[in-house]
Order: sequence, then C-alpha cells, then structure tokens
Amino acid sequence: MKLKTIVKASILAAGAAAAAPLIKKKLDTPQGKQFLYEAADKTAAGILTGVAAILPTDKPGDILDFTSTPEFPGTQEFIDAPADGAKWSLGFAKASILPENVYDDIYYLGGYLAYPPNRVDGVLDDQMIRVFALDDGSGRGKAVFAVIDCVGISNHDVNEIRSLVRDFAQENNIVSINVSATHSHSCIDTLGIWGELTTALKTNPVKVLSGENDFVSGRNEAFMQNLKETAARLVREAVSDMKPGKLFAGIRDASQYARDKRPPEVTMGEMTTLLFRPDDSSAPTRAVFFAAHPTQFGEKNKIVSGDFPYYLCERAEEDGENAIYFQGAQLAVATERGKGNTPEGLSRNESIRAYGRALAEYSAGTKLAELPPMLNIRHKKILLPLSNKIFLLLERLHVIDHDAVICSGKNDMMLVSDIGFAQLGGDIRIAMLPGETAPELVIGGCAGAQESYSGEAWGYPSLEEIVGGKLAVIGLCNDEIGYIVPDNDFGSIAAPLHYEESVSLGKNTASKLVKEFGAMMNKL
Repeated sequence: MKLKTIVKASILAAGAAAAAPLIKKKLDTPQGKQFLYEAADKTAAGILTGVAAILPTDKPGDILDFTSTPEFPGTQEFIDAPADGAKWSLGFAKASILPENVYDDIYYLGGYLAYPPNRVDGVLDDQMIRVFALDDGSGRGKAVFAVIDCVGISNHDVNEIRSLVRDFAQENNIVSINVSATHSHSCIDTLGIWGELTTALKTNPVKVLSGENDFVSGRNEAFMQNLKETAARLVREAVSDMKPGKLFAGIRDASQYARDKRPPEVTMGEMTTLLFRPDDSSAPTRAVFFAAHPTQFGEKNKIVSGDFPYYLCERAEEDGENAIYFQGAQLAVATERGKGNTPEGLSRNESIRAYGRALAEYSAGTKLAELPPMLNIRHKKILLPLSNKIFLLLERLHVIDHDAVICSGKNDMMLVSDIGFAQLGGDIRIAMLPGETAPELVIGGCAGAQESYSGEAWGYPSLEEIVGGKLAVIGLCNDEIGYIVPDNDFGSIAAPLHYEESVSLGKNTASKLVKEFGAMMNKL
C-alpha cells in the first residue's frame, strides 16, 4: 500500500474514532433513536418487498374495475319519522361452531404469535355465532347483524357468507348483512396468521411457484367452511324467527371497566344497550356494545374460550334473554378487572367469567327508552392502501386471504374493505368499521403535535363530529384489517408503545377511513 494511501486511511480512521462519541450521543437522542427505528423498518420492508416481488399473485382485481357500491348497500333512502302503522320486528338465532373433532384434528388458537404455535388442547366453554335480524316495518328492507366468537374475519370470507344467502336475501328484502367478530384471542384461528408460520414461510413460496394449492396456514379449511355455512344458516333462521315488538335503548358510562394501554389513553367508555321485547312475551333480545380486548387468557393459552363476551351472554341468558355482544373501537384498550369490578381471590378463569357477568349485570341496570321504528342503514366499499409489507408477503403466500385490487403493479395493492352507518330510532347511531379502530378517531382526543410520533397534529374531525352526535361502534365489522392508528402517531414497529403498527395496513389507513366515512355521510 502506498504511503499516501496509508496516510489517508489513518486520517479517516482517526476522524471516525473522534466522531464516534458524537454520533453515539446524537443517536441516543429521541430523534436519533427514531432515525434508527425507521432505518430498521425500511430495511425490513425492502427485504419483504423483494421476496413478494418474486411470487405471483392470483388477485384478479384491477383498480379501474372497482366500484364503491356494495352488493348489500342498505336502505335506499333515510327517513326521519316512522312509516304509517310501522312496528319493529326482530329475530334471533345462535349456534356453536366448535368442531366435534377438536381433539383429533389440528386447530390453532388465533391471537398470539408463539413458537411452537398455540395448538388447541382443551375447551373451557364454546365458540359461537350469534345473529339478529331487524326490520322497522317501513318496507325498505331488513338488516342482519352476525357476531362470531373469533379474533377476526376477512372481507373475503364475509362476502362468501353473503353469497350463500344471496337468493334468500332477495326473496326476503334483506338490504344489509353484517358479520363482525368479538376479537377473542382464545378461539380457533379464522385468519391464518397463528399456525405454523415458520413452515409456511419455508414451504409456501415453493408451492406458489409450482402452482400447488395446499398451502400451510393457521386456518383449518373444514372449520372455515362450516363457519360460513353455519353463519348463512343462522341468517336464514334469524329472519324466519322475526316477531313484532318494541325496541328500547340506553347509554351508560362504563369507563371503569376498560383502560387504554397506549397514549393518549382514550377509551370509548360508554356502553350502549339495545333490548327488544316481542309482543308475544317470548324471550327478549339484548345487544351490548362495548370496547375492550378479550385477551384475558394470555399468550400461552391453548384452551378454547369465547372470553368475557361469552360470559356476558351467558349471564343474560340466565335471565331468559337472547344476547349478543358487539366489540367496539378498542385499538389498545384492555379490560379492567380491578377497581372492584370482580371479587378478589378468584382464579384467572373465575375472574374472566366474573368480569363478563358483571358487564351483563351493568347493562341490565341501564335506563332504557323506547325507540320509534326507524332503521336507516348505509354501506360503502372502500379501498385501503396495503403498505405493510408483512401483510403483502402473507397474502402472496396464501397464509391470509383478503380481497384486493392491483394498482400500478402487483406489489402496489389496495385491500377492498367495507364501512357502514346505521341509525335506530333517530337517536342511536352506529358506525360499522373494519379492523381495530383507535377510540380517539371516533370520539376525539388524538395526540397533538407535541405528543405524536411524527411531531404533527391530527388534522381530521372525529367520526362523532362528522355524524353530529354520539356513536356506538361495531368494530372488526365485515373485515379485519388490523389496527387503525392515527397517521400522525403512526411510528416504527421497533419504537416503544408502537406495537400496533406491525399489525396495521399502513400509515394512511386512519385518514383514508375517516375521509371515506365523511364522504359516505355527506351523501346522506
């Protein structure tokens, strides 16, 4: 090596050594750490995109063919007074989807990534589908609401359920069919993420490239087929069970039952209750809307349970009621079993059961008012950018299955999802949202410029501001797209308190959702 080269190298090395403490000091600042977090994100995204680019996609949709009009759009017009002689009617149905061979076949619990994955080895209670059908007697059509005890269900599977009842729906003037999830993390996997993921990452690429279709996924296909067929059967049974009666509703502060684990610590603390009383004095039907994660069995659990929503319904059934629980906007909202909500000294299982039963009893104590028979409901299909490369790869590997359209190239995709709005009796308003929405998007309170990850303010109205009143929420409704985090607080998955970004479609999901919801409401 020439002397000149040696001198240059020595000077560079000395300079680097001298600068190292300064660089380390700079990287130890919040801005420096954020730089490192985002650099790691970009590196991982680049690797995942490269792998996904090699694999073909079977998504036939093209963005130019997309229409925002869904197959079941809701009521054609909104009314602000009951039709002459109108009366509410409601029907209810339920069934278990727990497999008879649950101990003989392979089933994985959905909700927690584990290695090895959490394979079912016991059953504590049950995994249910509950459905009610509602009509206001105006002749504008019936609406159906189904809730599955599961971690979530994709829009693709919801549309397959709808297709199974298409003819029945036309014959019975059903204009809205909604399928949501309780989001229980102790039920059989319905999305596919929680199976032998390492095996899927090794073998599915070869299967995709060779044209095979026996892909490794956490979903048991026989279980999923039974789920869809059962849901379709229950839709028919609920409509056939419809009886005239009166519908009552009430809203009660239940904030003591929930807590937010992520700043800015906002919860939708109000519990909304609907109660239908048939004229023939048969069993009433209670619907409870509340927001908290059913994750109380923990990440090592291998026992099937509907978690607290199951026990809420169980308690109402003891009083002779039909019951259904709707999960709300619960991004990082957890249950609060302390503060006297459950007795002390209970085992975990006993405490979970006590919590669900306490919620049912709290709902039973809600002051209710009769609602005039007016059901207004509207739906809109929307496109959401898929910028999370983890989701892109899992879709390309057939681990998960969502409807999507291609934009400029096969790695430039948008998921097809579904939003909706319902109004009952004029005073009860319900937003139907895909995924796990941050409550601050609904009621306000998003992080400001000083507190947010980006250092920017959130520049959009809350959904309650858009509709001009209080909103209940049916979360994970007609799709599970993961967490919906306000854009300005969307950070690196490596940053503290930003786990939710790893299971989100991407940074602009929230603003896109709010804008689409506003556009839908403007047309009303």
